[in-house]
Amino acid sequence: SKAIVDGNLKLILGLIWTLILHYSISMPMWDEEEETEESKQKTPKQRLLGWIQNKLPELPITNFSRDWQSGKALGALVDSCAP
Repeated sequence: SKAIVDGNLKLILGLIWTLILHYSISMPMWDEEEETEESKQKTPKQRLLGWIQNKLPELPITNFSRDWQSGKALGALVDSCAP
């Protein structure tokens, strides 16, 4: 709580990401995804990457670092979610 009051952005963003991982990414909620044995074995990061690849089939997204540096992937993802 002290980090939030002090405005420690790094810790606040880490907390938000942890909440997202726990409550959203680890659950089968996207595009009526069904819980299969294969999806149970994937990490939340792998599931998020799979969702992005489904949203952006025209872009070769394989990671969360190099493929996002130009901004094209982020722009295309935003456009696919809210055209």
